[in-house]
Amino acid sequence: MAIETVTPLRSLNFTSDKGAPDAFEFPHITCVATGEPLHLKSHAVPVYNLRDEEHKPSIDSNGYTWESLPYHDLDGSEGWEDRYANATCEWLKDHLGARSCRPINLQIRRKLSDGSVADNYERERGKEMQPVPAVHVDINRERASARVLAVLGDGFSDADRLAIINVWRPLRGPVIDAPLAVCDARTLDPADMERTTDEYGGGYFIKYNENMRWMYIRDQMPDEILVFRQYDNTLEPDLGDAKCIAHTAFTDELREGQGLPRQSVELRCAVAY
Repeated sequence: MAIETVTPLRSLNFTSDKGAPDAFEFPHITCVATGEPLHLKSHAVPVYNLRDEEHKPSIDSNGYTWESLPYHDLDGSEGWEDRYANATCEWLKDHLGARSCRPINLQIRRKLSDGSVADNYERERGKEMQPVPAVHVDINRERASARVLAVLGDGFSDADRLAIINVWRPLRGPVIDAPLAVCDARTLDPADMERTTDEYGGGYFIKYNENMRWMYIRDQMPDEILVFRQYDNTLEPDLGDAKCIAHTAFTDELREGQGLPRQSVELRCAVAY
C-alpha cells in the first residue's frame, strides 16, 4: 500500500450559515434551530492516513479503530447481507466484550457517475444509495437509546450501558473514489454539532473547527473495516469524551478519476455492555 510522505489538504463539507460566501444547500435536511434547509461550506483540512500512524486508535480512547476482518461471501450469494450482519455483530460483541450486539440496519452504497446525495431520499424510484459528502453523525442522543432497546429486545433498559457502533468497509478495493474519513472524537467540540432532521429521523451535521483531527485508510480494501461509535449513553457530550464520531465521504482531488466508483457496506449495530 502507498505511504503518503506529506499530508495533503482535502476539501470536507461542513455546516454553514446560508449567507456565508460559497455556502450551498444540502438536499432534504432541515436545521432544527432555524427550521431552514441545511447549508454547507467546503474547508480544506489535513486528512491523515491511518497506515502511517505510530499508534493504533481504539474505540475507548479515540471513538474509532480499524481492523483486518475478511468475509468470504461479501456482496455474494443471495442473503449474504443478513449472514454478514450476524457474523459481524458476533465479532464486534467479542471485540468490545459486550453482553449483546445485534444489527440495526445495513446500508449499501454504489457510487454512480450521475448519482447525487438526493438519490438517498428517492429509494422508491429505484435510486442507489450514494456516499454522503458532508460531515455528520447519524443519530441524536434523544432517539438513540430507544433505537438500541427496540433492536435488543427484552432484558435491557436505559440503566444498561448502550451504544451504537458502525462497521464500514468497501465491497471492492482499493477505495480511491470517495473514501470515508473519521474525526477523532477527542477533537470534536459538542458546540459544533448542529441538530438536524430529515425523513430518517434526527442527527447532527458539524461546523468547521480547525482543532478537528481527521483520519482515513488510504487504499482501503474489502478485508479492512473502520469501526466507529455513533452513541454511548454513559458518555456525556463534553469535549474530550470519545462519544460519537463525525464522518464523511470525500474526494481525493490528487487522484480524482482514478480507481473504480466506490461500493461500500455500512452496518449499524446496537450494543449493550
